[in-house]
Amino acid sequence: MKHLFIGLAAALFALGNSAPFSAQTSPQVVIRFDDATIARLLLAVQATWRTEAGPEGRSLYRASADGGINFTLLPQACSAEQGCAALMVLANFTGVTADDVAALDNFLHRFNDANPIAKVYRAGENSVVLQAYVNSAQGISFANAQTQLLVFGQNLTVLREDLTALTTAPSR
Repeated sequence: MKHLFIGLAAALFALGNSAPFSAQTSPQVVIRFDDATIARLLLAVQATWRTEAGPEGRSLYRASADGGINFTLLPQACSAEQGCAALMVLANFTGVTADDVAALDNFLHRFNDANPIAKVYRAGENSVVLQAYVNSAQGISFANAQTQLLVFGQNLTVLREDLTALTTAPSR
């Protein structure tokens, strides 16, 4: 009888804990990028931000951090049922002029090879964009999402310094 009671208690416990995965996740697991999660991430990386209306009715976050780091966050892969499963992070460098466009393109290729977390590309004649994509579709730890933003900030700082050196170097 004692074994029957223990088995019944275990079965009831399992039924009581059969809530969907998303309902069981802790605040330390990111399964969607909503306003609250994005605000927590930006606070965690000590950024300030303002929210603007973005495409398709989603919020767009214009953020700044120490060292003159400016970037934009835009929720992606959104559905009415699940929310937004990803976050695009962008930094736009305008006024990038290089006497040698081939040298600039080679620099961008080398930067991409050395920095697999983010990608950099030319967007227009005098603009370079650094982009990262944080995916939470299967759930990621909050620390992982935070680290990805911090690495993006490090890449942004290095890219800014390298672009400045490349575009102000005297022509050969």
